Amino acid sequence: MTGIHVNRRTLLFSAVGLAAYGVTGRLWAADAALDSYKVNDRIQVITGAGGNVVVYKGDGGVTLIDTGAPDRSADVLKMVDTLTGKAPIRTVFNSHWHDDHTGGNEAMHARGARIIAHINTKLWLGADFDVYWRNTTHKPRPKAALPDETFYTGGKLDLGGETLEYAHLPQAHTDGDIYLYFRQSNVMALGAFMTNKQYPIADIATGGWLGGLVAANKAILAMIDDNTVLIPSRGPALKKSDLKAQYDMLSDVYDTMKKMMQDGYSGNDMLKEKITAKYDAVWGMPDTFILETYRGMAAHTYDMGGFI
Repeated sequence: MTGIHVNRRTLLFSAVGLAAYGVTGRLWAADAALDSYKVNDRIQVITGAGGNVVVYKGDGGVTLIDTGAPDRSADVLKMVDTLTGKAPIRTVFNSHWHDDHTGGNEAMHARGARIIAHINTKLWLGADFDVYWRNTTHKPRPKAALPDETFYTGGKLDLGGETLEYAHLPQAHTDGDIYLYFRQSNVMALGAFMTNKQYPIADIATGGWLGGLVAANKAILAMIDDNTVLIPSRGPALKKSDLKAQYDMLSDVYDTMKKMMQDGYSGNDMLKEKITAKYDAVWGMPDTFILETYRGMAAHTYDMGGFI
C-alpha cells in the first residue's frame, strides 16, 4: 500500500486534538476502568478498553469483535475469562484497523484465536505511512497483530447457537469498516462508524470520507428494525433512532458543506460560519470534524458530481 507522504512543516491541527476525536484511533489513554454490560445470555460488551469489545460465548467457544487498546490487552483477557468462564477464544473480528480496536490482537493470537478482517484492514495494519496534516506517523504492526483471514465483501459464520453475518461498508470511517450482525439475537456491532453522541470523523487518510459515512448509515438503517440492538464504538448499546439521528445530522452537514464548497468557502470559513451550531450541544466540538470532512470532500468532488 502506498503511503501518504509527509511535509512536517505543514500542520492544520495538532495530533493531540485529533486523538481526542479518535481520528488516530487513540482515545484509549483517557478511558476509565474496564466495565461490561449484558446484551443477552450469550452477548456481552466490555467498555473502557478503548473501543468496545463484543464478547459472544457460543457452544464451541468465544468470539470477539475488536480487542481494545494495546495497553489494555491483559485486562481485556482477564475480563473475557471472567465473563465466559475461561472458555477458549476461537475467533476475533476487527471492525477496522485503528489501534483502539485492534491493540489486543497479539494477545488474542497468543491465546490461539484466529483473527478475521477486511483485506484493507490488514493492509493498513501492515502499512508504514505518514499523514502530514496531522503530523502523525504509523508504523507497521508486528506479524502477530495481523489478521489470519481476510475477505472483500463479507460472509457468514456459524458460532454455535448463532449466525454471525458480516460485510464491508466501503469508505466509511475507514476503507476497511465492516458491520457484524448476530441475526438470531438481532444485535449489530458497528465499530467506529457509529458513535455515542460524538461527531463521527472519517479517517480520510485511510479511505474514509463523509459521503461514505452517510451511505453506510443509510445502508444499515435499511437493514435493521426498532428492536435491533446497536453496539457503537464506545459506551452503551444504542437503537435505530440513535443511528437515524446520526444519519440526519451527517446528511445535513454533507449538503451544507457541498453547497458552501461550490461557493468557494474553505474549511476554516465553515468553522467561522458555525455551520454545525445547531448540533454542537449534542455532538460536541466540531473543529476536527469540519476540517477533516472538508479535506475528504475536496478529494471526492468527482463522487459528488463535480463543482461548478
